[in-house]
Amino acid sequence: MAISDQTVLAHLASGVGNLVLATPLLIALSELGFAVDLRLDADYPQAIALFEGWSILRCIRGGAFPGRLGEYWRVLPAVPPFYWGRFAGLYRGVRNVVSRPPDSLFYGNEQAYYLAFAEALGFAGSPEYRLPIAPRADASVSAATVVLAPGCKTGEMAAKRWPYFPELAARIADVAVVGTPDDLGEKPFPPHCRSFVGKLSLRETAELMAGAGLVIGNDAGLSHVAAAVGTPTLMLFGPTADKVLGAFPTHVTVLRSGLPCEPCWTTARLQACERRIDCLQQMGVDAVWDAARRLHPL
Repeated sequence: MAISDQTVLAHLASGVGNLVLATPLLIALSELGFAVDLRLDADYPQAIALFEGWSILRCIRGGAFPGRLGEYWRVLPAVPPFYWGRFAGLYRGVRNVVSRPPDSLFYGNEQAYYLAFAEALGFAGSPEYRLPIAPRADASVSAATVVLAPGCKTGEMAAKRWPYFPELAARIADVAVVGTPDDLGEKPFPPHCRSFVGKLSLRETAELMAGAGLVIGNDAGLSHVAAAVGTPTLMLFGPTADKVLGAFPTHVTVLRSGLPCEPCWTTARLQACERRIDCLQQMGVDAVWDAARRLHPL
């Protein structure tokens, strides 16, 4: 595929949530009239499927540049600062690279960081993040269904998990759960809860959530995917900050306990509560249930 004079290359990387939050950059480049090639270096190889079929993208590749860097009109290395070290060498000596904004912008407003690359090319605006994914044709869920996404990354990132999803599911008549087996804790979900855990690809999970009436999840990739496909989404935040991610779509509701020590992720991580994660432990089922009822006729 030949590279025209009006083709730019956007390079995105890291987790599913980071990729979703970067989609305003792709939208902005399209609105500027550019043909957009996309390179993805994602933590999860399946993430590339979230972008497939999007009319604003000319070409999508995972882990390889679609063409030689010097052949593009501009190259945008919109890689998060914490990933940049592994890719910086690819851009040395390349003259058509758009300068990266200060790292501090990423940690203050992640979406603004990505959009800064488009602003350097003349864009003005603030598009919401989104993905072009429609509901599954098999009607596995409906507008009456509440989908729960109880997981996030493992390791220290597991501190972002709200611990009471099974108890919440017990109160909801039409409820389903998505994710991977690693996302589930020791407590079982009630028998009436339909489980799609480990049964769907990431793209299929996005399509399932697109057909639901409400998604409830942690500060994690699946919650942002749910929001990006247009589904009302209730995001539960604890030790991590929500404001540093930038503006959410209007159909997203953020719920926090509001303890004085939160968010602590970038300051004294989990120290005030001695790693008990009080902010999520003290966010009871009643609080989430009440918030969900304001968004969905449970």
